Amino acid sequence: MKTLDARGISCPEPLIMLKNSLKTEKEVLLYLDSKNALSNCESYAKKQGFTVSTTTGSGIYKVYITMA
Repeated sequence: MKTLDARGISCPEPLIMLKNSLKTEKEVLLYLDSKNALSNCESYAKKQGFTVSTTTGSGIYKVYITMA
């Protein structure tokens, strides 16, 4: 599983990071601290056929993205 830390990075960079990773990875753990980036990344992954599971704690979003 690849881990991406996009905390403190504004859109569209987190989405670009995710897109590049999903080209070769079947599982990605993405850390975000922006609701906008969260919405964009979740939406993109779901549209590409991945399963998305998100947990929240202390203002940090952990997004687990796996091949469906």
